[in-house]
Amino acid sequence: MLTVAIWNLKGGTTKSTTAINLGASLARAKCKVLLIDLDGQRTLSFGLGMDGRSPTVLEWIDGNTEPLETSVKNLLLIPGDIGMFRLGHASFAKSLKGLIPLELDILLMDCPPNLGFASVEAILNSDRVLLPTLCEPASLKGLSEAIELIRGDSPDKPVDVLRTRYKRTLVLTREADDLLVESAEDLGYRLLYTTIPENISVAESIAQQQPVTEYAPESSGAMAYKSLAKEVSKIWKVK
Repeated sequence: MLTVAIWNLKGGTTKSTTAINLGASLARAKCKVLLIDLDGQRTLSFGLGMDGRSPTVLEWIDGNTEPLETSVKNLLLIPGDIGMFRLGHASFAKSLKGLIPLELDILLMDCPPNLGFASVEAILNSDRVLLPTLCEPASLKGLSEAIELIRGDSPDKPVDVLRTRYKRTLVLTREADDLLVESAEDLGYRLLYTTIPENISVAESIAQQQPVTEYAPESSGAMAYKSLAKEVSKIWKVK
């Protein structure tokens, strides 16, 4: 089981949206995928129409839960819980070991946009980190800070950077691309080739509580996430 933490210090970089749609795309490619919603805001759970369902992530941390099936074949979910905002400290190591009998191919953990205990535990116990970012100055500043924080505790942890809400025609985007390419070697991350465009279908799919690959499978957003699944499957050596 490959374990991936999806995280960024900055909010609004589509962490939850990426977890939903990358997870669904991998599942459609016949991988057995589990999503864990670690964010008390529970956007991931809402986007799959399963907010308020139980058992939740708090019960998973206590070792007393089984994942729930979603509407997508091969895609499982441990829903979020608002109680994550109040939780102090816990170790994920034992809880992650409890997932081994499920014979998962990949686990995606949707982390809150902070460096609280849930994010730290997810990063420390992951095989790699997927870091979505916008091609904007504020996001790029946050990107370098986020990677430096990861390197402080896990200097050899592979980090993959994904450009989201991508606006190819903007000069600002092209300038950001140049900076991302230049800093990849210095900061030690892989800049993924796939970009996720700004696409209304992606936003609508969250409101409709479906992956965009189900809601609008021919949209540019859906095609991008399918492409992302192919790219990371090769890089991450997922079957």
